[in-house]
Amino acid sequence: MALPRFIRNLVLARLRADLPARLGRKRIFILPTRAGMVFGAFLLAMLLAAINYTNNLAFLLTFILGSVAVVSAIHAYANLAGLELEHGRLLPAYCGEEARLQLMFRAAGRERRRLKVRVGQSAAEVSLGAGEGRELDLGVPTTRRGRLPLDKVVVSTRYPLGLFRAWSPLILPVTGLVYPRLLPVEALDWHLVQGSGEDGGLGAVAQSGEFGGIRPYRPADGPSRISWKASARGQGLFAKEYRSGVARTLVFDWNEVRASEYEERISLLAGLVREAERRGLGYGLRLPTLFIEPGSGAAHAHRCLEALALLPEAA
Repeated sequence: MALPRFIRNLVLARLRADLPARLGRKRIFILPTRAGMVFGAFLLAMLLAAINYTNNLAFLLTFILGSVAVVSAIHAYANLAGLELEHGRLLPAYCGEEARLQLMFRAAGRERRRLKVRVGQSAAEVSLGAGEGRELDLGVPTTRRGRLPLDKVVVSTRYPLGLFRAWSPLILPVTGLVYPRLLPVEALDWHLVQGSGEDGGLGAVAQSGEFGGIRPYRPADGPSRISWKASARGQGLFAKEYRSGVARTLVFDWNEVRASEYEERISLLAGLVREAERRGLGYGLRLPTLFIEPGSGAAHAHRCLEALALLPEAA
């Protein structure tokens, strides 16, 4: 049965949390677990037996066990109360892979034991010392490219006896990016890529990559250009240099890629971008509504893949 809209809005407003977030009484819920309900049933049976037989020892045992249950509920609540979620971020991932969610928790003022953090079907358990902060990594599955809103994050605990479950559901202002699904490398059609050498002519990637020596590393080169053997001598970072007569600047053109379907074309271009970055080449991207100048490096690859990921869905 669907809840009325105003009730759903009230619930969502209570669950939304800005970062950093601190768990307080308005965000924490607590109910008995299945074990707790069985324990309560036994207590009720013991109480009825004590009343029936007027047995003082049975009364004492019943009330002691009932007090233990109440204290257990208080500890379960206190294990969450005051817990701080300082920041969270969802790292980019390719469609079909798991996006990495990073959440930073800090135990403010007291020790926190056996905390369980769940996002969708992914869960992890963590314990924190008093004042300790720890980053927790969770995997978030991806099924389509584009912006990925974070699902509800649930922080819960059954500490200390498992009779009660205290939990706090949070809707955080965290959004990730899902790159297009990649085609296998062997399916990439390099012959449809425009490559410009020093002579201004066209060339294929298969002609590039002829090693010509090393030179000092520049940030624009990207990690794929690093010469690790030369850098291992301890004299700084060096980058691989290629002979100037070889085509090394490429432009991936939307209209030049052979693909039977819209999403296949996007996936093919994404594969070209990643392969060019892996080979340490300079590359640009020409889309129907956007042209990205040739470049290289992780930031440039992210810009190209982001442009592909945010293309509109096929009509």
